[in-house]
This record gives sequence, C-alpha cells and structure tokens, in this order.
Amino acid sequence: MIYDLDDFFPFIEFILKKHIVIVGEPIRGEIWKLYLVFVEFCNQLNFQLPTQDFRGYIMQFNEISDDSIKLNKKIEYLSTVEFLKERIEWIGIDAVRILKSKINCYESHMGRKKKNLVTIHPKISRTLKDFIDNKSFTRVDLKCATRLNLELMLEFIDRPSAKTILGKARAREITPVNDFPKVCNDHKHALVLSNIAFGRKDLLSNSTNSTTTNKKSTNCNPSSMLSTGFVHRKIYQSRNLLGFETYECSLSKVHFLPMVYPHTDLALGDCSYLDTCHKIKTCRYLHYFTLNAIGKTVSKMTPTSANKVQPTTPKTISTSSSTPDTTTPKTTFPIAEYTLGECFTETFRQITPPQWISCDVRLLPFRVLGKFAAIISDPAWDIHMSLPYSTCKDDELLNLPMCELQDEGIIMLWVTGRSIEIGRRALTKWGYTVSNEMIWIKLNQLKRTIVTGRTGHWLNHSKEHLLVGLKGNPSWLNYKIDTDVVASNTRETSRKPDELYEIIERMVGKHARKLEIFGRMHNTRPGWLTIGSQLQGVSLSEPEVIQRYNMYMKSST
Repeated sequence: MIYDLDDFFPFIEFILKKHIVIVGEPIRGEIWKLYLVFVEFCNQLNFQLPTQDFRGYIMQFNEISDDSIKLNKKIEYLSTVEFLKERIEWIGIDAVRILKSKINCYESHMGRKKKNLVTIHPKISRTLKDFIDNKSFTRVDLKCATRLNLELMLEFIDRPSAKTILGKARAREITPVNDFPKVCNDHKHALVLSNIAFGRKDLLSNSTNSTTTNKKSTNCNPSSMLSTGFVHRKIYQSRNLLGFETYECSLSKVHFLPMVYPHTDLALGDCSYLDTCHKIKTCRYLHYFTLNAIGKTVSKMTPTSANKVQPTTPKTISTSSSTPDTTTPKTTFPIAEYTLGECFTETFRQITPPQWISCDVRLLPFRVLGKFAAIISDPAWDIHMSLPYSTCKDDELLNLPMCELQDEGIIMLWVTGRSIEIGRRALTKWGYTVSNEMIWIKLNQLKRTIVTGRTGHWLNHSKEHLLVGLKGNPSWLNYKIDTDVVASNTRETSRKPDELYEIIERMVGKHARKLEIFGRMHNTRPGWLTIGSQLQGVSLSEPEVIQRYNMYMKSST
C-alpha cells in the first residue's frame, strides 16, 4: 500500500511530541510498545489511525524522511513479527521537522486539505447551534474511526436545550418567592405561649363553636376557630411575662400550641387526624393551634398590627437568605425578550376572572367549552367507601368526550390506588400518551407525613397519584421547570394542593385557557374555567363561551 503525505501527519505529530518518551523508559524504543502508544495517541486526539500495516508504514516514512527512524536492522529484511520485536536506536528529529515543514508548504501551494485526518474540534461548543456552525468541524467516518467520540455525542444529547434553560430562567424571574417559615423546635416556647393565649374560657368557647361548625361542615379545623391575630394580641398584652427570646421567637417562627380541652387526656398523646379531626368535641387526644409567624420585630410590633395580622402560607421554598419582592417579580431584559410559549398580547392582556359552570359533567356537551391548553380532572372514583359526595362509575368516566377539549396540550388526572390502571387506560382512549406521574405527599398539621389516613385497605394511604397525559406535540410547553413531587398539607376532604395550579401555569402560561373538571368553589381561580356538580350557579366572562352555553341551554329546554 502506498500512503499519501497526509497519512503521515499523525505520526509526525506523534514523533515530535513523544520522541523523548519513545527512546526512554519504559518504551526503550521497542516497536511493539511504540505502536500501542501511537494508537492511544491517535485516539486521544481523535485522529484516524492511518494504517494497520505498521511495518510498511515505517518503511515509506523512512523513505521520505531520510531514514529518520534508525533500527538495528533494515526493515525490508524483517518479517512483520520480527519487525515488532526490533528496537529503535535513534530518531532524527531535525529530519522529521523538515518533513513537516515540506508537507505544510506543499499543502499550502497545492491548496489541498488533509483528507485522511479525522478530528473533532477540541473545544466543546456551548450550544448545539455553535456546534453545527463550527467551520473547523469535519465529518467523522464512523466505519473507519477506531474510537467513536461517544462522550461528546452523549453530552450533547444530555445537555439541556436553550429552550429548557431559558424557560427555567424565565420561571425563576417571574415567579413570586416567599421565605419558607421556620418552625420552632423548642417545646417550652409552645407550652408558655399556649398558657398565655388559651384560657379555659377560650377553649370552652372554641369547643362550642366547633360543635356548631360540625353540623354544617364535615371538616373542623381547631386552628380556624381562633384567629392568629387574636392569639398574637393576647401574647402582646402579656409580653412582659415572657422572656425576650420567647416573644421574639413567637413573631418570627411558626409554633404549634397545644390545646388542652376539659376532655383531653394527655396520656393518650396526639390525635392522629390533628386539624382534620371530625370529632373535636369529644376527641380525648391532644390537638394543636398553628400560630403562624408575622415577620415583624419587637420594635415594630404594636397592638394594632397584632390585631390585623393574617397568617401567611408560603407556596414556594426560597433558597435565598433575603426576602425577595413577592408582588412585582424582577425581570431582566434578556428573559423579557424570550417569548416562546407566550401569547403575543402577554404584556397588556388581562387574565380572565374565575369562571365556572354548575352542571352534571356527564351531560354537558364539551364543545360548548372550546379548546384548552391544560386540563385538570379530579374524578370522584368509586372507592367503595361512604363519602359525602356522589361518585361516578368507571365506564361513565371512560366515555367522557375528552377529545373535544384539546387538539394538543396536557391533562392532569388524579387517580386513587385502585384506579391507576383505569386512569392510564382512560388517557390512552382519549388520545393521550402517559408521559409522567406526579405524587402528592400528604403532610399533617405538624408538617409531618400523615400516619393515619381514611383510605386504604391493607395500608393507610399517605400520598396520591397524578397522571400526566400529553396530546400531540405542543412545542410551546415549558419543560423541566418543576419536580414531580409535591409535599403539602391536607385540607378539606378531596381538596388537592394549590401548588399544582402554579406548576401548570408555568408550563402553559398564565394567559392560556385552562379547565378543571369535577371542581368545587374553592377550585375557582383567575385564568381557569371550572365545571362540576358541586359549584354554585354559572359565572362566565368569555363571549364565545357565553354564546355557546346560552344556545345549549335554549336547545335543552
């Protein structure tokens, strides 16, 4: 085989960089070691190995370099095996440098390129566009290359796209962030504050109010009977009885104050249901009042401000030590220029007010509602329990015409342990691909995972599942912004965490049309249309929806 001048370029670079190592320890000029080191050299620099016949390659190299590689015997008299056992006596470095100079001059004069030199630009581009537009990038012959640069290819595959990076940055800039409240772990503070805040008269009044509330509602929250402002006002009036540290702590941290009723037996410990207990009037277990922090210092605290204080419920955890502005999030200029997935009227368009329709979801024609970018569905699955609301059969839910609500977009379907597979089958039937699954980890009043649920046959359920379905190929969706786990407190029966709404709004945008099926009054919110049988009346603001709904009502009467 006759080699071209370009074929010797890798070996020339190898000799010039490694000539001292070649003749020294541990190679000591041995040809077989030299060949292995040369192969590794080509792999490291992404050079294509020019030959498999190393003996013929060295013979031709010596012919054009004036015998710069000197062996004990002449190469032409040696077999391939004998050649590999030979040893180099010395290397003519000057001759190799002259050869390199002649090759460079020849290529410059003839305008030729190194056709057999396969190299990948050593500097990794920051974006895929830079990688493609790189003029020095040459095509890799996968069949001839001895080592594929798999690391580089995998890195580009795993590297987040510019859309993902900018979507996260935009969400970080425009999402209000509140400091996560710190919880006081000193039980002595809770006992002292409880003795000051709750007298026997207050507890008796609270127990009487809870009895009245129980007749109207299936869920009683002991903390809701006494306002946070009332408790903080009583603590302020008795601040001289408290130490400075305890009083300052009551303003800056959350405390769980024990509420000892006349019928409470402290030996029994905490109630398993805590603030969701339905029988607080007779429950002998210990309950707590949640005293939220008000974020004021002692010098700024006055009786008026203590009376007006309202509990705050932060929705996101801040990793910053400072308190950011939660009313007008800061937006930098580059992020403001990124508008992918946003409406072109984003800057001046108003978010629609809450809309809802009280109806039987099974009977309402979905074409009246129009198309939506995101849907939440919380069906009343038949879980074979006595529930304060009616349930739907599996077949009734599967037969809902969900295909009329979306051409492309996402759907979030709440499922129970028994109905997970039914939910997957329903999404497939409706034309969706089950792309992900979220989990809501339920926390109790004390911010711990619940240990006693009201569902489950063999084990109590302390979490709920949310199936995420994808329809079509919506390029406007913002991916990989939030996690698939939500840890949030339980509230009324079947009420889901509010964090889900914010997650969806970050995915589809605040101005996108969003629908919630099987919702209640506490689910209504700006930018959303809610339908369900437990709503009150009809409230619509979109002219097209009003027109279609009125036509439907006229035709149905």
